[in-house]
Amino acid sequence: MTEESGDADDVNTILPDEMILQVFHLLPLESLLQCEQVCRRWRKLALDTTLWKRITIIYSGKPGQTEVSEKNLEILTSHCDYICNVKIQYVYNYPFIMSILEKCPNLTSIELIMCRVSTDFPDDLLRWPKLKKLSLRNSLLLQTKENTDTLIKFNHFKDLSYVALADFGLSSSNWNMLIQCVHLNHLYLEKIRDIEMDQVKELILAKKRSLVCLHVYGGTAIDDKCLQLLAHCPCLEELVIIRCDNLTDTGLLPLAGLTQIKNLQIWNNKHFTEMGLLSTLGSPNLIKLKSLSLSRVKNISPVIVDLISEHYKNLKFLAVYQCPRIIDTDYEKQLKSKFRNIDVVLY
Repeated sequence: MTEESGDADDVNTILPDEMILQVFHLLPLESLLQCEQVCRRWRKLALDTTLWKRITIIYSGKPGQTEVSEKNLEILTSHCDYICNVKIQYVYNYPFIMSILEKCPNLTSIELIMCRVSTDFPDDLLRWPKLKKLSLRNSLLLQTKENTDTLIKFNHFKDLSYVALADFGLSSSNWNMLIQCVHLNHLYLEKIRDIEMDQVKELILAKKRSLVCLHVYGGTAIDDKCLQLLAHCPCLEELVIIRCDNLTDTGLLPLAGLTQIKNLQIWNNKHFTEMGLLSTLGSPNLIKLKSLSLSRVKNISPVIVDLISEHYKNLKFLAVYQCPRIIDTDYEKQLKSKFRNIDVVLY
């Protein structure tokens, strides 16, 4: 044994497990898999559950991603007992989706993005009662059976903290089950349109102290009282309301009191006044926003955009798309120069 290799062995011997795990936490998945091959001790540490809780295995049916997906499919097979998080995207064959998920008995996060699922999905989902995250964004439900209950049984998932739904899985029938998820604090319902206003208010009141993100379609399910309630959610970081048609300054003005807000999107409104918008957007709390969308808001004016360009120093995304007092005006031509330091500006 050379002196150098002896020194390397000594370092490996004297380092405690805790320190090696700290290093492993910094490694990408490919490097972590390589560490498994070094020795028995490293293999044991590389399979530590705390490491695998942070790793998401992605399978994509999108053209051009086949090679990576096939490698990840091998990992799903070889490390099935350790994998907690699976993300499947652009897969339209539901039996194939289930064949992937069924490999992993200990899942706590399931994301099906741009996928097609069958009416069996709510029942199939019950195989993973320890789910903490469920995302079905932009996925479609294939109606293959008549009169089948396609509502997700949220009350079976006591640890659920993150839910992102497409346009299925939730209605008045199982809404109360969703509220019963005591850890739920991230809720994305942008495409659910048949929610009743009283249910939204009940949800906000139930989650008042813990709600971090709320994305909702809005429409007739949101009124000024809902915004007033949301303004008293101390942990709220993201608020997105797609349809704000019925809201007025009475609901808008209290949002100035949101102390933790980082992402605010309020689309489609004709009733907010210019003064109400100026007062709200001039709040010291809101000028810390990283993302702001005011698309299709009638009274967004050059004065309001000037306020944003001057005071919103942390802003990375801004949308003032189809605001009638901005589009097709000389002021629109100035927007690019006003926001050259923002990553994305839509107008």
